[in-house]
Amino acid sequence: MKLRHVAPMLALGWSFTVVAAPVKPGDGELQQFVLASVEVTRINAAMLAKREAATSAAAAEKIEDEATATMEAAIKAKGMSAERYAEIYAVMEADPAIKARVAQLAKPHRK
Repeated sequence: MKLRHVAPMLALGWSFTVVAAPVKPGDGELQQFVLASVEVTRINAAMLAKREAATSAAAAEKIEDEATATMEAAIKAKGMSAERYAEIYAVMEADPAIKARVAQLAKPHRK
């Protein structure tokens, strides 16, 4: 898992504020995170291609807005909020054991 999973959302104008230390996720939540990450990565790749083809800044912004909404819906469809997705990403980046578990859970989803 690389920054591409949260960085696209940050680049699209999402902001996350974590007030308290996030709760470490269990395996079920990590599986949801992995499934959501697969979708976020797919959506981001499609958005980048469309954005590069945009003929104006306004068109690029519209594509980014649509991608943000699509990412949020994909994350919600996997059973979590965008805020929790970002919290899990932060926990994963700070905890090597969780990062390794996410990598293990993600193996079946890699192409």
